[in-house]
Amino acid sequence: MKRPRYFCEHCGAEVGRDASVCPSCGRFFSSVKCPRCGFSGEPFLFRNGCPSCGYSEAGGRSAPGPRRPTAAGPLPVWMYVAAVLALGAALAAVLLAAR
Repeated sequence: MKRPRYFCEHCGAEVGRDASVCPSCGRFFSSVKCPRCGFSGEPFLFRNGCPSCGYSEAGGRSAPGPRRPTAAGPLPVWMYVAAVLALGAALAAVLLAAR
């Protein structure tokens, strides 16, 4: 009997059922998402397929395969630097106002 297969929504790499991090791109998983209906939930809910629509690769349907990334990916370094500088300026303003 075939077992359901799980894929990273970000990079499309196949991951283990209980994986919390994609071994390919390093993204963290907080839940499993059905490729057909979009239902999200804990992995144990998907043991026999999607609890919402019944989708299961074990049922003979094809795998979702690699998908295009839906997010832009990690932020550029300059954005982190800008955020730290803005936070520092705000903190300095608060400390100067308290004097």
